[in-house]
Amino acid sequence: MPNSLIKANSMQKKYSRIFKMVCAAALLISFVLPLFAGDYYMRLISLIFIYIILAVGYNISAGFSGITSFAFAAHYGVGAYVSAVAITRYNMPFLVGLLAGALASGLVGLVVSLPASKVKHHYLALISIGLLEIVQQILNEWQWFTGGSGGMYIPSWDIFSISLNNFQKYYVIFIIMLFCVVLQRNLMKSRWGRDLIAIKNNEIAAAGVGINYSKYRIAGYFLSSILAGLAGSVYASFSGYLSPDTFNFEFTVFILLMAVVGGEGTLSGPIIGAVFVTFIPMLFNAAPDLKQIVFGALLVILPQVMPAGIAGTIKKYFKEIDNNNYIVEKTEGNEFDIERNVIKNNSEIEDILVVKGLTKRFGGVTAVDGLDMTIKRGTVHSLIGPNGAGKSTTVNMITGIDKPSEGSITFNGKEITGDKFFNLTKKGLSRTYQHVRLFNNLSVVENVAIGGRLFYSYSIIDSIFRTRKMKKEERKSFHEAMEYLKIINLNDKANYDPESLSAGQQKLLELARALYMKPDLLVLDEPCAGLSETETMEFAKIIHKIRNAGISILMIEHHMDLVMEISDYITVIDYGKKIAEGDPASVNTNPVVKTAYLGEGA
Repeated sequence: MPNSLIKANSMQKKYSRIFKMVCAAALLISFVLPLFAGDYYMRLISLIFIYIILAVGYNISAGFSGITSFAFAAHYGVGAYVSAVAITRYNMPFLVGLLAGALASGLVGLVVSLPASKVKHHYLALISIGLLEIVQQILNEWQWFTGGSGGMYIPSWDIFSISLNNFQKYYVIFIIMLFCVVLQRNLMKSRWGRDLIAIKNNEIAAAGVGINYSKYRIAGYFLSSILAGLAGSVYASFSGYLSPDTFNFEFTVFILLMAVVGGEGTLSGPIIGAVFVTFIPMLFNAAPDLKQIVFGALLVILPQVMPAGIAGTIKKYFKEIDNNNYIVEKTEGNEFDIERNVIKNNSEIEDILVVKGLTKRFGGVTAVDGLDMTIKRGTVHSLIGPNGAGKSTTVNMITGIDKPSEGSITFNGKEITGDKFFNLTKKGLSRTYQHVRLFNNLSVVENVAIGGRLFYSYSIIDSIFRTRKMKKEERKSFHEAMEYLKIINLNDKANYDPESLSAGQQKLLELARALYMKPDLLVLDEPCAGLSETETMEFAKIIHKIRNAGISILMIEHHMDLVMEISDYITVIDYGKKIAEGDPASVNTNPVVKTAYLGEGA
């Protein structure tokens, strides 16, 4: 077990205490409010609780998963009507109707997200507008089911054959809202939440740590649709009357405004947004026609002056307020041993990677032409050549980002030609990128910890209820992530944003993430780009440690002194074709290589 001690600093502890006091005060006020407030205010706060549930659902979709949808008013309406019909027409208990409405909304979300996962995000937004219009037509025209434009009544709200009054309804809604807020918090503080955030930040890098982003995007939208349907189900029994006009595009604008005001991708944003946006219309009771103008103006102006919303802006100026940030206060014991943390592959196959006839064409341009290359287990194999020679295209085909036009790729004795990137990571292959790809919405230590996601075993249920198993695995993962940060001398910047690091430090951070995946083959695409001479020397030492640990390395690099120093074998390509191969000494003296690099008169 790694021995780094990760603790919050004094400022983090101060903000954590303040945050807990604010939460305790809000909970206390919410709990005792019905004892002092009148019926009007009790119903108003109950409505805000319902909107918080809806905003939490939208936040999981747009804020964390990066899936913008204009159909949440439709999901809200589906949940409301299905729940109302289940309770009134089929005499189902309230809790069963609640579940029916949530699941119906989730199924609608699933039907929409399955085809939408094949297209870009803006196409999903267009599809969602179509869904909103379809639901509007169904609610207005399907008289038997919805009552049509005249709406439908829900006569009572019964739980266990007990008819609830407004006082009791308030506490039921309060409990459901608390459950949804805690669910969001627990989910986003787990590997499942980090996976969704990673997809929003960078799909290719997410696939590079083993995330099937299409399935995760579907799962994220499905969960958010369920929460929207749950909010609609609660609203149906709370209001006692449903009308199709409630679930129109105007209400979609209301939902978007909650996200914009509160702050997408923050845990407290849905609460702040729901409170503010509920009270804004009250300022225009004397001129209701102005409400939509104000809503539209806020949607245009707020992203310009406060793009992160209220919660995001507070976090920007008070970074330590995020209680998920950590630093190392103390380190004990010996240096972290890479070799002890490598997954041993006992394969007797000496050639870990075999490439035969690899070809890639982009239209009429052949980027890689019939390349043959073999990488021996436990070696550093460099792939070099002039700019535009096809090096990055080659490693993109090997790692599953690009699909070869011709040829075959064999890894650990099994053909992987055309295999998906996220599948290859599970087979023991990880990589860094020519242009750095980090998850900027995650801290430095979280960027490394997500590399170890392949070794988690706790389920989404463990995440929601924060079981002992989940806490143990998370603690172990973050401790080990800190040890990998120590290898690249970034452990003192564990709670920084990746964007605050220098270009060289970002490259090293990518290396630490790829290394934490404990691969058989580590692919490095220009890892020293942006590194200083001192950092390059340190990098060479790290490469020696990695190779000594038994990890094979395929590296693209333009720093020739480094290539000659650390490589066991070198393959040289030019215009997509192999022109030389061998040990550093033979390649260094090859006249064809000199001509390719220096020109005809070399």
